Amino acid sequence: MFTQSIAPFIKLAALAGLLFGIAPAHAQYIGGDLNLDLDQDRSVQFLAGDVTLRGRVGGDISGLAGNVLIDAEVAGSISLAAGDITVRGSVGRDVSVAGANIEILADVGRDIDAAGADIRVAGRVNRNLAAGGALIVIEEGSAIGGNLDLAGSEIRMAGVGQGRFKGRARTIIVEGTIAGDVELNAENVEIMPGVQIGGNLLVRGPNAPIIAEGAQIMGQTTFEEGPFSEQRRSRGIRGPRVDIGPPAVAVGGAFAMASFVLGLLACLIAPRPVAGIADHFRARPWASGLLGLVLAAFLPILLVAVFVFLAITVIGIPLGIILIFAFPFVLFLAYAFGAVALGDLIFNRSGNGLGLGMRVLSLFLVLAIIGALWVVPPLGLFLGMVVFCIGLGAWTLALFSRNPRVVEAERNGGVPAV
Repeated sequence: MFTQSIAPFIKLAALAGLLFGIAPAHAQYIGGDLNLDLDQDRSVQFLAGDVTLRGRVGGDISGLAGNVLIDAEVAGSISLAAGDITVRGSVGRDVSVAGANIEILADVGRDIDAAGADIRVAGRVNRNLAAGGALIVIEEGSAIGGNLDLAGSEIRMAGVGQGRFKGRARTIIVEGTIAGDVELNAENVEIMPGVQIGGNLLVRGPNAPIIAEGAQIMGQTTFEEGPFSEQRRSRGIRGPRVDIGPPAVAVGGAFAMASFVLGLLACLIAPRPVAGIADHFRARPWASGLLGLVLAAFLPILLVAVFVFLAITVIGIPLGIILIFAFPFVLFLAYAFGAVALGDLIFNRSGNGLGLGMRVLSLFLVLAIIGALWVVPPLGLFLGMVVFCIGLGAWTLALFSRNPRVVEAERNGGVPAV
C-alpha cells in the first residue's frame, strides 16, 4: 500500500557500507545491546540488537538493529532499519526509517520518509513528510512545512500542513489545518470541526465525505464516487488493473522461514562447520561479501555449464537433474549462513564462539528483522541480497580454507573454543 513517492527512501549505501565494514572515518559500533552517550562531530554507524543513543552527533546516524531509541541533537541525517524506532531531540537534515513501530518526536530540518506498521509524528518538519504503514498519526501540535504523502490503512491528520496533502487509506480523519489542496482516496473520510483547508478538497471513494459543521474549506469541494483501491492508479492508460502474485512481505516472510528451517538443520547437524562460516566472515568481511557478489553473478552460468558437462554421459544425467533440484536449497542455505554470520557479529562480541541456543536465536532474529523489512520491497530486496552474498562468500571460504580462529589458536599454541 505504499505510494511511489516514498520509495526508495532509505539510505541503502550507508547500510551497505556498515555491513561490509567500510567508511572508517565514521564511528562504528557492533555488538548486542548498545547504550551510547556521545558528544562528537563524526558520523555514527551501528549494527546491534537494541540501541539507545543520547547526546550530540555532528554527522549522520545510520544503522541496522532490533530496537532503536535516539534522544540526541543530530546535525546530519538519520537512516535506520529496525523493529521499534523512537527519535527525539532534533535532526538537522533528513530522517529515513523503516521498522514496525515508529515514533518521530524530534524537530527535523528537512524531509521525513518512513515505512512501518504504526507511525507517529509529533514534531516540526521543515519540508516534506512521506509515510506508508498501517496506522499513521500526525499528532496535534506537529507542523509540516511542505507536502504530505501518506498511505496506510488508517490516517489521522491532526497537525498543521503548509503544503498539499495526499492520502490513501481505508479511513482518513482530518482534524488539523492544511494550507494547500487536499486529495484523499479512501472508503471513509471525516473532516472534523475546526478543520481549515486553504485549497480545494477532492475525495475519491465509495462513500461521500463526512464534513462537520465548523470545518472551513476555502476552495472547491469535489466528491468522485467509485470503488476504493489500495493501489495507485496508473496514469495515462485506463482499464482494469490486475495484481498477480503475493504481497512482497509474504514473499520475504516465506523466504525467511524456509531459510530458518534449513539454517536450523545445519546448526543441529554440523555446528562446527556453521561456526566456521561465521568465523570466516568475522575475519574477512570484505572478502566474503565481494566473493559472494561475484559468485552470485556467475552462479546461473556455472549451473548451466556443470549441467551440460554432466549431461554428456548417461551416468551424469541423473546427477545433473539432482543438481538442478538441489540449487534452490543452496540459495536458501547461503541466505541462512549470511544471517548466521551477521548474528555472530552482533551477539558474539568477544569472538569466542556462540552456543547452539544463542546461534539459533541470533539466526532467527536476523531473518525476522530482514523478513519484516520486506514491507518496503526495495529495502527488503537489497538487504536480502547483501545477506545472501555474505553467506555465499563466507561459505565458499569455509569450504576451501581453514578456519581462521583455529589457525590463530594453533599459532598461539592453544585450543580454539567452539
